[in-house]
Amino acid sequence: MVKKSNNWNLQEMQETLVKDTEQRISDGFQEIANEQQVGEHQPSDISPQTSEQEPTKGVQTYITMEDYSRLMTIKLKRDAIAKQKQQPRITIATLVEEAIELWLDVQEGKRKVEKVI
Repeated sequence: MVKKSNNWNLQEMQETLVKDTEQRISDGFQEIANEQQVGEHQPSDISPQTSEQEPTKGVQTYITMEDYSRLMTIKLKRDAIAKQKQQPRITIATLVEEAIELWLDVQEGKRKVEKVI
């Protein structure tokens, strides 16, 4: 039995929430698949072009789905800005590279993080 309160159908709301969540997850996996369709390479096989043209090494790591979701949110926001400026899309690899560079600079004492940047 579904309890109705204030004309709200709890079961319908839960089903809608589940469907929306499943769609977001499916869209996320589809975006991952699209990014990886560059020839079915593993991350260590891909050598992105950096402005300095330094040799690169691909790495692979595992992060929580919560962190992945946060990363995708930032990626989508930055993609929207890049699109407005008619710039190339942002990739997760680019964001991770930026994060690692910042972390290394902080660890080496070259930068200090005191506020949101």
